Amino acid sequence: MYIKQCECAGDAVSITFADNQTQQFSLFWLRDHSTDKTSLNPSTMQRDVDTFSLPPSTAATRVSASDDGAVLRILWTDDDIVSEYRADFLYQMAVTPASKPAYRLWASELQNDVPDFDYQQVVDSEASFLAVLEAIEAYGVVTFSGMPSDMQATKKLLEQVGYIRETVFGGLWDFSNNQAHSDSAYTSVGIGLHTDGTYTIDPPGLQLLHCLAFDGEGGFNQFADGFKIAQVIKDEDPSAYQTLTQVKVPAHYIEPGIQLRGQHPVITENSAGDFEQICFNNYDRSPFMLSDEQQKAFYHAYGLFQKLLNDPAFQINFQLQPGRAVWFDNWRALHARTGFSGFRHLAGGYTNREDYISKLLTLRGQTPWHN
Repeated sequence: MYIKQCECAGDAVSITFADNQTQQFSLFWLRDHSTDKTSLNPSTMQRDVDTFSLPPSTAATRVSASDDGAVLRILWTDDDIVSEYRADFLYQMAVTPASKPAYRLWASELQNDVPDFDYQQVVDSEASFLAVLEAIEAYGVVTFSGMPSDMQATKKLLEQVGYIRETVFGGLWDFSNNQAHSDSAYTSVGIGLHTDGTYTIDPPGLQLLHCLAFDGEGGFNQFADGFKIAQVIKDEDPSAYQTLTQVKVPAHYIEPGIQLRGQHPVITENSAGDFEQICFNNYDRSPFMLSDEQQKAFYHAYGLFQKLLNDPAFQINFQLQPGRAVWFDNWRALHARTGFSGFRHLAGGYTNREDYISKLLTLRGQTPWHN
């Protein structure tokens, strides 16, 4: 994007962009967003400008476009500072183009098309690792082949994103059907589709499961796209959808010395109206009551979500064997495990949602001023 024309218009700057859209930017806002080294720390990208000491009637001595329209330059009257703004940045701030969300909705048709990556390649190449994160952004679930059957490989893959999240289960998990915690994951029974950490204030972002050993039958991992199910409900039963976005469902985790409690709506949208988070775990749901009308609406909507989850048309499944791992977005993909016999030994861990997004933005070279 470039600037075709710019001029002062009272207390604002009027800019006409290459697509002939004209936008107004207040001089105060422009001064507050200056990127000169006295206003924005070039190392930390933190503001040094004292917003609250700027005069309300901020004035400019000169406004011009430079670098063939790629940059807006302003010489300020009060402090002789010259500010520069990339045309791309200004356009992005003022014009919100119609865009599709980064995620792609899926159901059982993904069964044979789950993105799969070679472990060694992704830990040795940032470009390959960016492809992993973008696949998680698109589908919410990816698998890995060629994983060494040891926990160092689990740890190395998790730390490609950032630090491993510590929980009541520890940081890096090492678990089997040994009933070490008050959680069905440490047994051999089947577990229905759910998201983890509904009892926490900030549910975990990504979850990695790495098979170290398996000698038995069963133990298939199942996944469903919570965003897909949300979209179906939104299209077919808007009232139920509204209930799932409004009612905060309480949840708990209890073992000796520990009692965790959180509450979240089943479906959360972002400011653009796109799906942002799914929180659904009937196992951990705490007792709560609503008015008669709300309670009836809740049980209908909650039951509809569960009904669609249990429909094989919305599910994919596979059996993790030694050397295989699955990484998924716990804010989107619901996961389950069928019951099994024998011995099953897995390693895994959580990474925070913010760290996943941080790594994605970093590898893409994006900042708030360069998106």
